[in-house]
Amino acid sequence: MHHLLRRYGCGAALALALFGAPGVAQDAALRPTPDYFAAAIFDMSMAQALARSCAAISVDPVRSGQRAEALLEDLSEDGFDTSAPQEQMDNPEGAIEVLQLEFVARYDLDTPGEEQVCEVARAEMSEASGIGQLLVEVPG
Repeated sequence: MHHLLRRYGCGAALALALFGAPGVAQDAALRPTPDYFAAAIFDMSMAQALARSCAAISVDPVRSGQRAEALLEDLSEDGFDTSAPQEQMDNPEGAIEVLQLEFVARYDLDTPGEEQVCEVARAEMSEASGIGQLLVEVPG
C-alpha cells in the first residue's frame, strides 16, 4: 500500500491542489489543522488512488463534489477564509500521514496488485467509510 500512496501522491499534494500553494503566512497566526480537514483531504485523495489502481472502481464526481463543498462550509463555519485556508492553518501533512499509516496498517498491504486494491476499495464501500462513500463500482 505504501507503493499506492507514493504512486499517487496521497494527502498534502491534493490539499495543495484543492486550496492552492501556501502563501507567506505569519507563523503566529496559524491555527492547528482541523481533524475534519485532514480526514477529508485523506479520504478524497485515497479514493482517487484506489480508483486509479482498480479498473472496476471509480470516484463518484457528485459525492466528491459534495464532500468538497461540505469541507468548505465547515472551514467557513470555523472562521477560515475558504479562498486560502492553508494560509491560516499549520501544515496538514503530519495529520494526513497519520491517517495514511493507519490505513496501511489496517489492510496490511505493502505492494498490492489490482485485485487487492479492488478488495480494499470494496471493503471501504461496504463500510460506508469516508473513502467508501466517494467510490462507485463501474459496470463491467
